[in-house]
Amino acid sequence: MRNPVSGAPLISSIFALLLAGCSLSPLARHTADFSSATTLVVDNSEDAFRAAVRLNDQAQASMLVARYDSAQPLDPHQLKHLIDPEGLKARAQVLDGLRTYAQTVADLASGVSSTQLDDAATSAGTGLIKMGAAISASTPVGIDISPQQANAASTALKALGEFLTARKVKSSVPKIVQEMDPSVATICNLLISDIDTLRDQSGRDYEQLLAQQDSFIRRSGAALSPLERRAEIQKLPQILASKQATDDMLADLAGSVKQLALAHHALAAAATAKDAPSLSARLADLHAAASRLSRYYYSLPTK
Repeated sequence: MRNPVSGAPLISSIFALLLAGCSLSPLARHTADFSSATTLVVDNSEDAFRAAVRLNDQAQASMLVARYDSAQPLDPHQLKHLIDPEGLKARAQVLDGLRTYAQTVADLASGVSSTQLDDAATSAGTGLIKMGAAISASTPVGIDISPQQANAASTALKALGEFLTARKVKSSVPKIVQEMDPSVATICNLLISDIDTLRDQSGRDYEQLLAQQDSFIRRSGAALSPLERRAEIQKLPQILASKQATDDMLADLAGSVKQLALAHHALAAAATAKDAPSLSARLADLHAAASRLSRYYYSLPTK
């Protein structure tokens, strides 16, 4: 999900900001900090979604192997990803929209111009507008959205998409951030709700795998040698460990998205202020949450 090109506009922007040095306004510094933190959260969030899918796939594959020659084999056709490819794509699209929004606002505040970011913003914005329209038409978009969420989600995605395709002028940045705050909050809440649903589904999937493995061991009886029985029993805590690892990953992911919404709200409140201690604290929390998610992701086994 992580696009190797997606960070290029940000790198160019950061380089330009460094050249500007002390001439940066408080607003430019604040938006640059927010953009940097948002990029870290988005990259690690996309990795976390993939890791959660991988852990769930590994648990199911292990169960398939264990049951392959048994009297109760699993049907490979019944195995399902925690998130299918279309769902991963949809979540990446929403996250990339948030990242591009943060980069765009930072560029506008600092006066930096980037053709590559302009193109990325237009592309991301168009995609979000289409997603918002699809939600309005009750068309599946790869993310489960309740009827109660649909209207707000559609409106927020369209608002973010329209901003990215329009690009406002520098003088309007404080107003932009303040006006976009409800939309950013709605999109973050949509992601958090989605993650909560995934946590619940993942937990039930693992419990089913656990029950199947336990049933297999008990029904096999004397058909398993003592060593085989021992090996099968040892798989029970392994399934529980995978369940906990996936849940921890998704919980940290939800926490990072929540911190993103809180940081943007603080940015909106500080848009016209010279000093922003609350924003600094929120950005620190956002960086910390993203870093924890990153460390946890890279600590997981790759296979």
